[in-house]
Amino acid sequence: MAVARRHGRKTDSGAALIMVLWLVAALSLVVLAGAQGVRQQAQRATLDMERLRAESVLDAAIQLTAQKLLSDKGKDSQYRIQRLGLGSNDVWVETTPSGGLVDVNVASDALLQALFQRTGGLSPGEATILAARVRDYLDPDDTPSGVGGAEAAQYRAAGWPSLPRNSALDDTSELKSVLGMTPTLYEIIAPHLGINGQQRIEIDSAPPALIDALTGQPGLGARIRNSPPETRAGALLSGAAAEFFSPARSSGAQTMRFKAFVRAESDRWWVREAWIDLSERPDALTPWTTLSIEPTRRFRKPEQEFKP
Repeated sequence: MAVARRHGRKTDSGAALIMVLWLVAALSLVVLAGAQGVRQQAQRATLDMERLRAESVLDAAIQLTAQKLLSDKGKDSQYRIQRLGLGSNDVWVETTPSGGLVDVNVASDALLQALFQRTGGLSPGEATILAARVRDYLDPDDTPSGVGGAEAAQYRAAGWPSLPRNSALDDTSELKSVLGMTPTLYEIIAPHLGINGQQRIEIDSAPPALIDALTGQPGLGARIRNSPPETRAGALLSGAAAEFFSPARSSGAQTMRFKAFVRAESDRWWVREAWIDLSERPDALTPWTTLSIEPTRRFRKPEQEFKP
């Protein structure tokens, strides 16, 4: 009887010890989870503060660059990159006139196909189909055109969440609604898009990356940019991509895309993009009109975009 009682007490003690150990383990997990949550919140707060500081610098750089362009409005506008020193920050500002970009509203099928194939990585057949669908998305009729074209009936059959616009785009982001356009493909081609009403791309306004892509000659854009202005047209208008470019240049102020880049003390890069109409607005608070401005974001892939 005594032996049984002692055995029972040992069993109860063992169970209690196990319960205590489980409780300690559970509390440890709670403490670790809480500490991890605090660290994550601290990291987010640090990142948010860094973004806000970068944003103020980037906005200042964009405004200074816009002001400088207004003061030089007698000069021909062209693509340029300049470096600004703002306090302890070196800021790079890329300025692209809208005439140096592809306007899908009026671009030729050949230009759209080249953009989708050489920049977006589509096969020739895929590029032809997508170009036809862009044309159908914009035109007012309801008859599919070209190879693989698509109008409302094809959108409904595919279960696509939108229907053709049947008019010109006001914002290039609307291109994401075209049947077959993937988010990844749009992100790749978006830096080359603009609304300018021109079928061809102004040579002096074109970013080097777009020249490289459309000609299939890496480095050609930089070489043209560094060559005398009077020789630039000859290098492009005599090649296979000659039909995509124009030597004409827009004079004075116009719609421009500004992209400003800055590296924080953490070595993280931040970028801010804005579209600005530099036409004078005497009744506005600023001498220009800001058409759109993107949130400041991390610049994660400089090898695929701007290389400061």
